[in-house]
Amino acid sequence: MARLLITTVGTSLLTNRDSRPWQWNVHVGDALPDASEVDQWLEVADPILASAETNTLRSIKVHAADSVRLLHSDTPEGRFCSERLCRFYTDVVACRRVEARPLTALGYAGASFSQKGLKVLVHEAIAAVNHARDASLDPVFCATGGFKAEIAFLNLLGALLEVEVIYIHERFREVVRLPRLPLTWDADWVLQRQQFFEWIDDEPRSSAEVASRLKADPALQPLVEDAEDGYSYLNAAGELLFRAAGAVGPRAVWPLAAPLPPSRKDGLSEVAHHRPRGSRAFVKRLCEVDCVCRVCFDQAASAGNAVKVLNAPTGTIGIRYRMGDATLPLRVETTARGDAQTGLVRDYLANTVLRE
Repeated sequence: MARLLITTVGTSLLTNRDSRPWQWNVHVGDALPDASEVDQWLEVADPILASAETNTLRSIKVHAADSVRLLHSDTPEGRFCSERLCRFYTDVVACRRVEARPLTALGYAGASFSQKGLKVLVHEAIAAVNHARDASLDPVFCATGGFKAEIAFLNLLGALLEVEVIYIHERFREVVRLPRLPLTWDADWVLQRQQFFEWIDDEPRSSAEVASRLKADPALQPLVEDAEDGYSYLNAAGELLFRAAGAVGPRAVWPLAAPLPPSRKDGLSEVAHHRPRGSRAFVKRLCEVDCVCRVCFDQAASAGNAVKVLNAPTGTIGIRYRMGDATLPLRVETTARGDAQTGLVRDYLANTVLRE
């Protein structure tokens, strides 16, 4: 599956010390090197040594079908490095699509770093994940370059959104993968307080107003910070939880068990038609799923996906069993109700029962 490689960008392209034909140090006011000189050098440089970003992307073998989204700090050197990498992955590696995105207000020390910069990182990262999934791309966070706080936030976002995170320490060449973790977190805790999150996010709120609202729900206090302008805002952690919960959405709850034993759920026993080999055992497995009420023949399941929702409000799912050239289209009636719950059962049947 083609990937969208969401990559934070630092300044190692400028600051690494080796045979590169320039020396640059932000602390002594060095001018940025000539862009064409850097571009030409990158074409022949060892990607392991060239920069943290090229080292990370090299380790996961970037292909022409992959896309790269570079997230760079709001600094001249951040933009410079991102532009050079953008040109390299467009012209030399020839990726499917390469784009650079500035993280507004993510600069050096200052109040804007925590109040605005990291919030922009959260917004851009979640937007990239949503874009990837809408485009049938596999999102991957490449969290090696940039400020340390960026790396920490991407690691947490990866865990909350079930996105793989790739990291390489500057002194090591081995890639570290934080896989999609099956973590359970209480997104509902945030969604139940959505009115507060939307209220404070809608416009600047005075610290006195916010303090008054927090009295009713003190658990929100760690997610809010007072600013010098007399207003209070969600801090970076609050922004992360608010946006991540919105991206995940309310979680479906597994439906209630049907009040029937498996033997009484099989509606095929008296139906005479040609059945594929193994279909009896397959239907038996379907009937053993606790929320399934009835399994019967239905031609409506013959076309389209092998497992699909036929009617979400009534929890009806179509599933097509196939063995060789013979197929058996089935209607599976369940106790699920609504899109989210019926979708949850559909995914379970597709990923478990159909693959056994």
